[in-house]
Parts: sequence; structure tokens; C-alpha cells
Amino acid sequence: MTDTDVEKLAEELTKQLEGSPRSKLVEAIIILLHARPLRTSEIASNLGYQTKYISSYLSYWKKKGLVYQDGGRWYLTPQGENLAKAIIDSYSNSRFKEMLVIAKQMLEQVKEPMNNKNEQKEEREKKVVLSFIDSKTSNTVKKQQNKDPTVCIKEILEKLDDDEKDILLYLINKYKQWGSTYVYIDQIQEEYKADPGWLFKVLRQLQTKRIVYLYQDPKLGLRIGFSKSFKEKLNC
Repeated sequence: MTDTDVEKLAEELTKQLEGSPRSKLVEAIIILLHARPLRTSEIASNLGYQTKYISSYLSYWKKKGLVYQDGGRWYLTPQGENLAKAIIDSYSNSRFKEMLVIAKQMLEQVKEPMNNKNEQKEEREKKVVLSFIDSKTSNTVKKQQNKDPTVCIKEILEKLDDDEKDILLYLINKYKQWGSTYVYIDQIQEEYKADPGWLFKVLRQLQTKRIVYLYQDPKLGLRIGFSKSFKEKLNC
């Protein structure tokens, strides 16, 4: 399919969906299925809708020839694939290119050597604190390092659902490895291979339960860290 064909298809489908309250939801479903086949419940969970609501949409657009179901999962037809490409192309505008330039500049700043004054100050302060703790409570620290943090929060873990528990254990594992009580969302997405919509939903649930906090760093993006009360429980 040529670029001209894609543009014509996008224009034609836009006219078909124009004015319909379903259009944006349909586009969202098509984009998800373009990534990989999904069950109805998976689509509903990621988009925040009831399963029966999504099911009715899929049944309707199955008749229109955009999707089909096989083995419990939904797939895009060739027409659905073309629609997905047209939708993606419609969002690939000049603003995205501008944001891409800014994003690359941000990454270049992160890659620069540790010569930033603020970073140096933070590093010096951290060394002073660690030195003080080591000199005053070395034995206590060693015991805490050898102790599995999950033992201290056993009761909390028992009250979490499987998704919440998976993400929390991932964060705790990073804490055990590096001693850091926070990570950035792109780290989790890259290392945990998590779906962005599903991941943000689970993080918000953990935030509601006052286990983690979410902070939008202007330079580095969304940061996820342990709440103050949860950190205290980790060091029981």
C-alpha cells in the first residue's frame, strides 16, 4: 500500500467514524491489536472499560471486517491493519518530531559525564551520610543488608493482587541490588517488558495504597519511589 493509498483510507475511515462516540475507542482498540492479539478482558483492563462493553464493540467491528477472533484472542484483518497504520500516520505530525528532538537532547544530557554541580553535591552528601552510618551502626547495617526486605512486608504483600505484587517485588529487587528506593517508569517498561497502560494503572493502585509515590521529573520523566511509611517498614 502506497502513502497515497494510506491517506485515502484514513480519510475514508475518518468520514465513516466522524461524529460517532465510538470512534476514539475503536481507534484505541485497533492500535492495541496492531501491537499483538489480545483477549477481550485484556483490552478492557488496559483501556479501563468493562469487558461486556468492549465485547459489544468488537462484535460490531467484526461485522464491518476490521477484526476477527481466533482461539479466544482478537486479531486485525488486513483492512484493520491498514486502519491501524492510517491512525498511526495521522498522529505522526510535526509536533511529534519537535518532541523527539527535545527527547534526544534530554538523553544527551543524561549521558554527559558526572560534572554537573548539583549531581556532584548530591554524591558528596550521600558519601557523608553513608560514612556516618557505617561508623556508628555498621553491625546494624550489615544485619539489615542480609535480611530479605520482603519478610518485613509479608502482611502487605498478602493483601495485594498479583499485578500489584509483581511490580512491588520488582521495585524491591532493585532496592536489594542497588540500594535505591526509586526508579523511572522507562526503566520498568524496558526491563520488565510491561504494557504502558497496564503498568500505569498498577502504579496508581499502589500509590492509592500509600506504598509508592509518583513524581513527574521535568528532565527524566515519571519517577516511582517507596513512600516514607513503606520505607520504614522495609527496615523492620
